[in-house]
Amino acid sequence: MDEPEYIGEAVNVSQENAITPLEKQSVKIQAKAGASMYLTGIGKVKSKMVIEGGSSPVKFKTGIPLTFIVKSFDNKSDPLSIISIVKFETTKKQRKSELSSIGTFSGGSSNNQDYVAYKSKKYKDSSYEIRIDSVEAGEYGIIVSNPNALANSNTIVACFSVE
Repeated sequence: MDEPEYIGEAVNVSQENAITPLEKQSVKIQAKAGASMYLTGIGKVKSKMVIEGGSSPVKFKTGIPLTFIVKSFDNKSDPLSIISIVKFETTKKQRKSELSSIGTFSGGSSNNQDYVAYKSKKYKDSSYEIRIDSVEAGEYGIIVSNPNALANSNTIVACFSVE
């Protein structure tokens, strides 16, 4: 099987070697403050990554291992440093993942996403084979970051659903 065409693209490879491209979505970043922050100046502000649409059209069953081929910039880096798999909080209209929060008295925290553990190995010239042995039902996204970029202007997420 060939590598995906573009950096950040991901495909699923089933046990029968069938190939399923994942849904590609761009993200919006939302920052929200609780009502108490506006009224009293005390509270929390949260920053979230938001994807429109409550569920991915690409669906897999629970209880089976999932294998993905994910195209990166190269495959010389430790994939854990550039590829993240996150589980989203869902509503009927959106999928969300908290990036950071800051509170008046509690301080701040970042990198608050619900990460999924995976195993990986190099695949061909610039991709990785990612394997998740067990995943619970929910909405997920694979994010490939560029360690050489100063700023990612538009983050693309490869999305899938497990039911």
